[in-house]
Amino acid sequence: MKSSYLALASIVLWSVLLLSLSLLIFHNPTSRTVTLAYVQASIRFLQKLPLYESSGIHGFLYFPHFAIFFTPFALLPPIPREILWRIFSLVIFVGALRKLTSSFFPLHQDKVFFYFSLLIMFSALASIRNGQTNLALSGSLVLSFLACGEKNWLKAAFFFFLSLILKPIALFPFVYATIFYPSFKKTAFWLVLLFVLFPFFFCLDHPLYMAEQYLLFTKRMTTVSQPNEANFADIQGLFRVVHVELPFVLSLLIRSLAAIGVILLAFRLKRWSKSPLFFSMLLYSFSTAYLLLCNPRTELNSYVFLGLSLGFFSLYFLFVEKQKTIGLFLLALQPFLGIEAFGKRWVEIGLWLKPLICLLSQIPLTWQLFKEQTKPTIESNPNSQSPLL
Repeated sequence: MKSSYLALASIVLWSVLLLSLSLLIFHNPTSRTVTLAYVQASIRFLQKLPLYESSGIHGFLYFPHFAIFFTPFALLPPIPREILWRIFSLVIFVGALRKLTSSFFPLHQDKVFFYFSLLIMFSALASIRNGQTNLALSGSLVLSFLACGEKNWLKAAFFFFLSLILKPIALFPFVYATIFYPSFKKTAFWLVLLFVLFPFFFCLDHPLYMAEQYLLFTKRMTTVSQPNEANFADIQGLFRVVHVELPFVLSLLIRSLAAIGVILLAFRLKRWSKSPLFFSMLLYSFSTAYLLLCNPRTELNSYVFLGLSLGFFSLYFLFVEKQKTIGLFLLALQPFLGIEAFGKRWVEIGLWLKPLICLLSQIPLTWQLFKEQTKPTIESNPNSQSPLL
């Protein structure tokens, strides 16, 4: 199929998705959406009321910045608000897909972008449907790490700043990046300073109010970081399937050792890398896999992070490295990232299956990379890509 046809097919694919979603929103703008919590937080901010609930484990669980960021959307009527918020998320997410295809498959961008778009649908549909920030966050983190790989520190700072606004869990990938890109540390310092001061610029007449929100945020995160509900898809989900509940201390120890492990692993692989951009995608993959497995509040639709990395590495190994075994294996895992669409029973299965898939993808990927260390380091040539493209 000609490249121009596939470029058109990609446009049609995403346009049909957006149109279908818009029709659902027109029918019932408040159905299957999480944005009502965002709207409530923005209204509370405008009224200078506390942003955070005092009980429960759900609700507004973001930095105060997000209430400010979402305010332009919150002021809109429900239908345009829901549609425009999803357009914003899709722009960031699809932009990340396009950046990956142009950076790693320069001669076949349109074809790979079409394949990538099809693959990512399995894991992305849930977040697209309910308006979760996970979609935009996954795209923003990819763009952040790629900017680090290109040594474009201001661009990296911009997208990490956006990522931190979208969800506090972006803090780990941000710190992860500063460890492996020493030249980024100075920019990262100013980013942190600006991030801390940012909400005060919108509360110059009420600085104590914003200081109080920081304190409430810290208290709230401490409370909700130990959920008792068995409906999260982190590493605990793997143990629950065999009716084992990890004690808090043991769980904390496992998560801490895992953090050290992914840092040491990346240091080991940094000695061998096909390119700075390829290493930046490894950092994205390892840091988001850690979040999925070790964040005690990982939801099923959070696995769009994994879908993005699985889609990239499967295509990369199939069409650039021509390593069909690992490529097809990663490709075969993709459909399972959308199993919750089949009903409640599959939702329950996903709570342990998705963490298992995360492990099953990262282990062979790491093994494949270590195997490559025994071979001569040869820069991948885009001109030698598979004729399947």
